[in-house]
Amino acid sequence: MTTKVEKSIEVRVPVRTAYNQWTQFEEFPQFMGGVNEVTQVDDTTLHWVAEIAGVRREWDAAILEQVPDEKVSWAAIAGATNAGAVYFAPSGPDNTLVTLHLEYEPEGLVEKAGDALSIVERQAQSDLERFKTFIEARGTETGAWRGDVGSDLGTGTPGIEDAVLSEGDSGKAGLSPKAAAAGVAAVAVGAAAVAAASKGSSTEASPTDQDVVDVLTTDHREATALIADIRTTTGAEQRRDLADTLIAELVRHSVAEEMYVYPAMRKHLPNGESAVEHDIEEHKELETLMKELEGLGGDDPAFLDVIGRLEAVLADHVSDEEGTQFPNMRASLPREELVQLAGKVESAKKLAPTRPHPASPNSQLFHKVAGPGVGLVDRLRDRLSGRTTS
Repeated sequence: MTTKVEKSIEVRVPVRTAYNQWTQFEEFPQFMGGVNEVTQVDDTTLHWVAEIAGVRREWDAAILEQVPDEKVSWAAIAGATNAGAVYFAPSGPDNTLVTLHLEYEPEGLVEKAGDALSIVERQAQSDLERFKTFIEARGTETGAWRGDVGSDLGTGTPGIEDAVLSEGDSGKAGLSPKAAAAGVAAVAVGAAAVAAASKGSSTEASPTDQDVVDVLTTDHREATALIADIRTTTGAEQRRDLADTLIAELVRHSVAEEMYVYPAMRKHLPNGESAVEHDIEEHKELETLMKELEGLGGDDPAFLDVIGRLEAVLADHVSDEEGTQFPNMRASLPREELVQLAGKVESAKKLAPTRPHPASPNSQLFHKVAGPGVGLVDRLRDRLSGRTTS
């Protein structure tokens, strides 16, 4: 069960001053009750230490969107599950309305009891009032960071679904506790790296100047060839290895499409919205089948049956994309943009997960923020298990 908190306060300083002060995250303990320490790891990653309802908690958060004088939004990527945004709007020549939206998931009896007593809600109001006192007494900010993060994503107000990576980080996904800890540590680095990279990726191009249709079509051919190899291979171990490679390649391909290709289709194709929704549904079908395949041995009687069902869904998907959508993209987008998309897709595939995650959102935002971290954890699991992914 999740809890939402929405609180606002008017402060008697200009928007620029209020926003600039809020970007000084390491100074939050000065006016946020219960916050012991905030460490800014880099432009998009924060490490928090706090007491929530009397319980000491630590978590890492990724900044999803930061628009000067307007908004800061975040989602947890490890630890306590929470997400939200702070908005800044002028309410007069020298006044600012500061609005906090917070969604969190209380854990354990103590936190749930505190939640029932609205402790976090009252704390949020108190924090805003202390921020008001702090900034009005000074009249000016202690510092400022005016950089832009993720404004092209249009994240809206993030919720718990955007903090999915912070859930279950105690080794539940088949990792030993030591491996899980290593993977979670890598998540923060990966999420920060991709967020920073996304700010300068608009001119990225494929080294061979292939366009995005060339890249995706090659992926289709390679997946089809792998299925043919699986069908003609009799050795159980080799068949399993080929299936693992197929799964990894399809997951990378799907994630890259959802990050960069589908937003372009939505924007430029006349029926882009419906086409993308259909494609995403097929991706979900493929993920479910890949998850089923992942649990089967190469000599399992059900193995080739699942391969057959996966092949049928993939064939329909390829037919839709290559028969209609790809030609429409080439007719609607400038060649330069198609080449830039190819570069972005190739880069995304390098950081993408290698295993199916049917329960995760099939969204551009989730893949950009959490995907690199999930991918690092997947690769760690691949190395520990000797799984073939290329």
